[in-house]
Amino acid sequence: MKSLLSKIKPTDIFSEPFPHIVIKDALDEEVYSKLKSEWADIEILRQGEDNKGTDLSSNKRLHYLAQESLNDERITPFWKEFIALHTSDTFFQEFLTIFKDYIVQMYPDFEQKYGSFATLKSGLRKVDTFESVDVLLDALICINTPVITKPNAVRGAHIDLPDKLFAGLFYLRDPQDTSTGGNLEIYKFKNGKPYGFRSSAIEDSYIKHVKTIEYDRNVLILFLNSVYSLHGVSVRSLTESPRYFVNLVGEVKQPLFNPKQYQELPSFKTKYIRKLENAIKKVALAAK
Repeated sequence: MKSLLSKIKPTDIFSEPFPHIVIKDALDEEVYSKLKSEWADIEILRQGEDNKGTDLSSNKRLHYLAQESLNDERITPFWKEFIALHTSDTFFQEFLTIFKDYIVQMYPDFEQKYGSFATLKSGLRKVDTFESVDVLLDALICINTPVITKPNAVRGAHIDLPDKLFAGLFYLRDPQDTSTGGNLEIYKFKNGKPYGFRSSAIEDSYIKHVKTIEYDRNVLILFLNSVYSLHGVSVRSLTESPRYFVNLVGEVKQPLFNPKQYQELPSFKTKYIRKLENAIKKVALAAK
């Protein structure tokens, strides 16, 4: 089996507004079709350790960690091969071949903090630790549940946690899914400088939409994580179809950046409005 990165072309690589790749038809059709036909049952995903207590009503995320998939006899051998490949050092070296120069540009002291590119060692998240490896990899089998109440976005514009070196999404859209939305939206800061976050989320007033990558079959998006890596998911229409994807992750031992430096400083008016909103919510809850 070849990896999701094996077919990359120069035209699939983008440096703006942050380094990312988009590969259409990432896998050979035979491989893709087999993966889609052997997708794990939703009841298996529900049992994932991170899903306990999750509200599963409408447009909610479920995921199954690579460690769980590799140790579950209900996950097919073909899927285990796919998961093992995309959490292997072979895959990590493919990633470095594409993104190393961008890492150096974004994080000039990366090798001093995390180790030389020539000797970086990867391992499996939730199995290995940073005592023995430099980067922990994961490949999570994921769905967003059907949208059954009202159209909404599973997550608006945001950045990922600062200990993530990279994140990837491999889309496996069902051919019978006629819904709209669920696309990946990419943004940049309006004034070019990072600012305006509320934790990891950000208001639309601080950002500008750059492009849309449609939720489609056999499409890979993967990006270098930084404070500039603004992205979100567009509003999904009402649908009985789940949104199918694999989430690829590379995690490092210490944060690459400090999000606290870029938080919004609310004005007196904003603080007053938020207090009023919270008070209204408390009254509404008390009335139920």
